[in-house]
Amino acid sequence: MNFIHASDFHLGYAQYGLPERFRDYARAFHSVIRHAIDHRVEFILISGDLFHKRNINAPTYEQAYRVLSELKKKSPATAVYAIEGNHDLAFHQDGKSWLEILNSQGLLKVIKLKEAEADGVKLMGDFIELDNVRIFGVKYIGSSTVSVIPQIAEEIKKITAARGEKYTILMMHFGMAGQMRQEAPGEIHYNSLLPLKEVVNYLALGHYHMNYEADGWIFNPGSVEMIAMNEYGLLKGFYHVKDGGTKLITPVTRPVRRIKLDISSIATPDELYSNISSRLGREPSTPSDPLVELLLYGNMNFPKSDVNLERIKEMLSEQFKPLWSEIKILKSNSQYTLNEGDVRGLTREQIEYRVFSDRVKLDGRYRDNAEEIVKTMIEAKRMAAAGVEESAIQKELRWCFEKIKSSLPDNEDNTGKKAPGPAQKTLLSRIGDA
Repeated sequence: MNFIHASDFHLGYAQYGLPERFRDYARAFHSVIRHAIDHRVEFILISGDLFHKRNINAPTYEQAYRVLSELKKKSPATAVYAIEGNHDLAFHQDGKSWLEILNSQGLLKVIKLKEAEADGVKLMGDFIELDNVRIFGVKYIGSSTVSVIPQIAEEIKKITAARGEKYTILMMHFGMAGQMRQEAPGEIHYNSLLPLKEVVNYLALGHYHMNYEADGWIFNPGSVEMIAMNEYGLLKGFYHVKDGGTKLITPVTRPVRRIKLDISSIATPDELYSNISSRLGREPSTPSDPLVELLLYGNMNFPKSDVNLERIKEMLSEQFKPLWSEIKILKSNSQYTLNEGDVRGLTREQIEYRVFSDRVKLDGRYRDNAEEIVKTMIEAKRMAAAGVEESAIQKELRWCFEKIKSSLPDNEDNTGKKAPGPAQKTLLSRIGDA
């Protein structure tokens, strides 16, 4: 026995809108087929989601056609058996999925739910009969899956009794409970699968994009290529099963970097840039054109609007020369969010003071002077409402600005003396410019 079990190729996905990522998924599929050719496998199992979406375009179909045609030409004895994942299913009005088109062209065999002539077989009548192996398949059926497992097991048992025992493989497309960080809808718990254990030797799963196994008979290879950045670091690939031994193969795919930095103790934007530079400098070298994501997490001590994202992106470009990069700020001062319970029973003036105060405290540089600044903001608002001349309001704001500015620490040169430097556009400087 010599076969490959793979799933979740997601052909046609142009991740981040990049043509090169569109080609990456085809390269991943091709790498599995080349492995099959080189190792003369008997058959390949695709446990769902060959395609990324139901309504694929012509270039996507061409990718699948070319790779499968190469297999047929170079290794005609190697068969491909597939089931439809949730991304492969046909639209109701179409009646046929694109997997079925590949089936009609002789490039693979789709195993479908089908009633058999034998009494009592309503679902599992379509299966593959090989010399020493029998292969069944159940397409993605969502929340209905758990309720039909006893019926699937019973029908496989009847077919085995009628045709004789063989090594039995069942392909299915669902997520198994306990594998993800958070429980997802439609997951199936191990105990619900126990009826299958009595009649199946190898449960070939697809759907979740990371590798996992259970109890020596349940196998999920994961996607070969990364489908979402939150899969970073998860083991994935495809199985090569030979003479009862199961080996996970992990092909080389596009390099990915996901870098995290806690910003809770960072006081200013300039300090942030310095910390990012140090953090990036500790990263190992990477092959060309990686995908890079920088995650800034924690409570930000200054306004998010003061962060120059383009400057950070240039730092990423200089360090990695990425195909794609993104900066994410995962949490930003949630402690300053006003909830209904926080203001219940307060007067309008008290709520106003609370809002202004929290806004000033967003910038850690001004927390020590928050009360002075807030009083000035409220006074400026009162003056504007009373129709006071704009020049008088500006004078009030500048007075506060100069007073606070004189109390802030300035840059120092290497002699310890305060060195002049360009004024940074901050909350207070913007008030001063009013």
